[in-house]
Amino acid sequence: MRRPELWGILPPDGGLTRLSSQPHSILVGRTNLSQPSPLPTGQRLWNLDFLLVLLTGHFLFVGYVSLFTIVPPYVLDRGGEEWQIGVVVGSFGITGVVVRPLVGRLIYRVGTKRMAVLGTAIFALGSVLYIPAPDVWWLVPARMIQGIGLGMAPVAGSTMVANLAPIRRRAEAMSYMGNAIAISSLYAPVMGFWLMTEHGFAAGFLYSASNALLGAILALGISSARTRVPASTTSGWSAPLISRQALFPAAVFLSYTITTAPMNTFLPLLAEDRGLGNPGLFFTVSSFTTMSAMLVAGPVADRAGRATVIIPGLLSAASAMFLLTAASNRFMFLGAGFLNGAGFGLIQPGIQSFTVDRVEPRERSSAMATLQQAWDIGGSGGAFLLGPIATALSVAATFGIVGVGALVGTAGFVVGIARNRKST
Repeated sequence: MRRPELWGILPPDGGLTRLSSQPHSILVGRTNLSQPSPLPTGQRLWNLDFLLVLLTGHFLFVGYVSLFTIVPPYVLDRGGEEWQIGVVVGSFGITGVVVRPLVGRLIYRVGTKRMAVLGTAIFALGSVLYIPAPDVWWLVPARMIQGIGLGMAPVAGSTMVANLAPIRRRAEAMSYMGNAIAISSLYAPVMGFWLMTEHGFAAGFLYSASNALLGAILALGISSARTRVPASTTSGWSAPLISRQALFPAAVFLSYTITTAPMNTFLPLLAEDRGLGNPGLFFTVSSFTTMSAMLVAGPVADRAGRATVIIPGLLSAASAMFLLTAASNRFMFLGAGFLNGAGFGLIQPGIQSFTVDRVEPRERSSAMATLQQAWDIGGSGGAFLLGPIATALSVAATFGIVGVGALVGTAGFVVGIARNRKST
């Protein structure tokens, strides 16, 4: 009996990519790609390089998420208004949109390790630059500098994970990377908020910078040889700026990343307006749930199909946004954190492995760059758009709007995989 398609009970690639009977050969759509893969043929995943990649990503994101509860009140402290919070937060992604495609191409020549070291160091510098801000507009170039760093290091990290992971444990490897990042939200936003309130804004920004710098130091220990992108056998070939095969996953992922825009921009204001407590607790609950979900999502996506985790993840994220719109007490607030964490925990390993499945090994860095542009367009670009909406309607309304966006993305993914099944 044929298994149901629309609910994602598909082969491990979500139905869009099929492994051939030959080792390391991949069929993407209808094209046979027999490029030899550098991935190990066995099932061994854990080694020193993989661990260092995870730790680098963890400490980079400690620096990043600690700013969630610091930057919005800092904008107000520097004389800014609510709409300017959206501008400051959104400026982060302006450079990312430009940098990520270039990084996807340059990694092929420069190497994943060098890109990871440089990206985390640049991010650390950006955190320090917040401290002497005389007014709110100083923060825009500081955020843009950080956008460069965060446009470089995560692309390198995801590419390294894809290159190190055994092919049959790809989603599982991505889930470990996601968990390394998610653990940062367990404590970094709360710690950043506490340092800010007890010792001032400078202490919070130095906490962010020091953790990112630690990530850069750890990245120095990663083996360049084991994590590099496979060389092309085609004369004159260079990685594309935009990976066409990654556009569909990126569009689906965009419907999730736009939900992060109001969380990173207006969550502290929502919590204050409604008396919901320390906004860092939302991220703590979300992180716990993300970690639990990823432990399940990776192996499930490898065995039952990418769609089995992507679809419920998008629905969970949408539900979190609708609950935040209505949140009137701490129980609802933290419940939304639970649903949000479950959503990201399911989506992240599914969508990343789904993207890697669709491209040749040599194009992985470009594919990861294309996919991660969804963070710049959705997370940062969404902050620009939602600033005026928050002023015209309310802060709470922005969460409901992005919840609808996540539902649209779910429908688009279902239609996309159904059409592909019919055409293959």
